[in-house]
Amino acid sequence: MLLTAFLHDILTTGAVTLAGQPSPFEPTDLHAAEASLRAYHAEDALELPQVAPAFDAPAALWATQFLYHTVQLALLRELDERVIGQCLKDFAGEITPEAIYSADLTFRYLPDLLRLAKGLAPGDALVTRLLAVAQQWPLSFVGTALDATEAEAEAVVLAHPALRPAYIDRIIQMKDRARAGQPHLAPLVQAALGGHAATLWPDFAAFTILA
Repeated sequence: MLLTAFLHDILTTGAVTLAGQPSPFEPTDLHAAEASLRAYHAEDALELPQVAPAFDAPAALWATQFLYHTVQLALLRELDERVIGQCLKDFAGEITPEAIYSADLTFRYLPDLLRLAKGLAPGDALVTRLLAVAQQWPLSFVGTALDATEAEAEAVVLAHPALRPAYIDRIIQMKDRARAGQPHLAPLVQAALGGHAATLWPDFAAFTILA
């Protein structure tokens, strides 16, 4: 039950145990991991200000396996592009609000791994792969540069009444100037800050030009 144990550890202690080499997970392990993710989704959804997107099991399981293999590759330094391509595949389904939120249950831990990988070897294949994924899943990668050509992925987040405030809150928490300064995001950030801007983000007005 490697994936299930990994999921439990990452959500509770943050100290994980991994297999030595990337390998497929047993069906019983995937089934148990899905049940854990479904329960975590129900718990996490209570923190959103609006009704959360429904649970998307394929997206949640894909993201958890992606995270597991990313930790393996970061620690084992298996940086062969073929291995990375096999382990870190793109999501096969449609990137809907349900997929975005379900994947984020574990994808929210990926930016820390990206920073670790960049610190160890800024130009390696793992970093390149994670930066590409960051463009497709902007909710989970606040703080990572967002390419303007990937506006469609961000638009799905901003169109959802629960994901939009969650996204803006993360921009504020991460003090993501690059995103907060965007013309379509700055008013949303300002509205979220309200009368607390001086406390929550003292220099927000200094780098933001609002119409």
